[in-house]
Amino acid sequence: MLRLVLADLLQHARVWLGVTVVAAAAALVLSTAAADLETAARTGGDVGLALYAIGGLVVATTTVAAVVVLASAADLTVVLQQRSHALWLLLGISPAAVRRVVRAQLLLAGLVGALGGTALAVPLLAPLFARTVGAAPGLGMVEVRFGGLSAAAVVVVVVVVVGLSGGRSARRASRVAATAVLRDPDPPGTRAGAGRWVLAVVLLGVLVAVLASLGGRPADRLQPPLLLTGLLVAGVLVALGPLVVPAVLRAWTRLVPVRLSSAWFLARASAAHRTGRSAAAISPLLVACALTGSLSAAGAVATAGPAEAGTVSPVSLPTVVLLVGGPVLLSVLGAVVTVLMSAGPRHREAALVRAAGGTPGLVLLAALAEAVIYVVTAALLGLVAVAVTTAVGLAAVGAPLLGPATGPGFRAAGVTAAAELVVLAAAALVPAALGARRSVRAVLAAE
Repeated sequence: MLRLVLADLLQHARVWLGVTVVAAAAALVLSTAAADLETAARTGGDVGLALYAIGGLVVATTTVAAVVVLASAADLTVVLQQRSHALWLLLGISPAAVRRVVRAQLLLAGLVGALGGTALAVPLLAPLFARTVGAAPGLGMVEVRFGGLSAAAVVVVVVVVVGLSGGRSARRASRVAATAVLRDPDPPGTRAGAGRWVLAVVLLGVLVAVLASLGGRPADRLQPPLLLTGLLVAGVLVALGPLVVPAVLRAWTRLVPVRLSSAWFLARASAAHRTGRSAAAISPLLVACALTGSLSAAGAVATAGPAEAGTVSPVSLPTVVLLVGGPVLLSVLGAVVTVLMSAGPRHREAALVRAAGGTPGLVLLAALAEAVIYVVTAALLGLVAVAVTTAVGLAAVGAPLLGPATGPGFRAAGVTAAAELVVLAAAALVPAALGARRSVRAVLAAE
């Protein structure tokens, strides 16, 4: 089994590298939160309490982002290797053995990434701490601490999250039909399994508890629970992604006529058909929009009560970087990695388009249009989380629903979506441009 694990990892290194890179990024971000918590424990007093609050909030947001990103990357990895798993079954390898091999590969890729990300974090923690936490009043003289126990905890957490996130993917690999050798590796699917429904119900239960705690809370203490509200709403949407993402994607893309552009037709058909690939890219982008929008909405609501009417203060950029900068970067990186992981199948699709008479320019425009579809779909879903956060926050402080505090959350989500579009467009166009240089005959013959 060990030979099969290692040989497949090496043969499909580009695909497995995605999980490794995402695990490394998750370990890097979690290391900053772990450093905050260890520094808080060793410092004590009021400074320690402040660091506990910051570190705890960063751990919560980063953990949710890491679960979403790692689960998306693991799912896409298994989807892209569906044919290999079907071949293993045809050659007589039992489904249980396939499941163990895939699980071992996920854990190994996660372990390598976690060790690399934690090692990379060590020299970066001091300057990062000085520019973020250290910039807060009263925290400038604190010396950051990050010992071996914290580093080990980060590695264990990342590997456990990879293992839990990839458990469903490993089971799916063991159940793949033998006919998958001949068919599309990313077929359409609109089912949410029992695990996703259980997760959605649990998150809804926590959300109800958080909303119930808002009553009577002072306005200046609403920011943490409101940020958690947006994160929980985003988590529910991601959990029900197989149902929600395709429905929203098809609904808004129907508003743009397909006769407008051949590139738009190709992009819309590809994104709607390959739901596994689309959801893997959209879910992390959704979380990023929800995080920045909810944080800004929470900050605006905290100053929107009757006593502070007309004095709404936006959340400063250092605060955004301090509280959600790491999880947002992790989410965007996860979306980029999923796009790059699926570059191989895209080359074959592009070759088919060119074989049918399409130009390289058409292939590039279709890749750009698909990136637009991903980002707009994620932004629409992220705005749902921002809208819920804004509405419950304004109701908690007794402010009108439409007022100065209504807009900041939506504007922050819009800015985040614009930045995501730039990054994702580059991630989609570069592989498409490189693929357009390859011979159509060579690409199709390789399949």
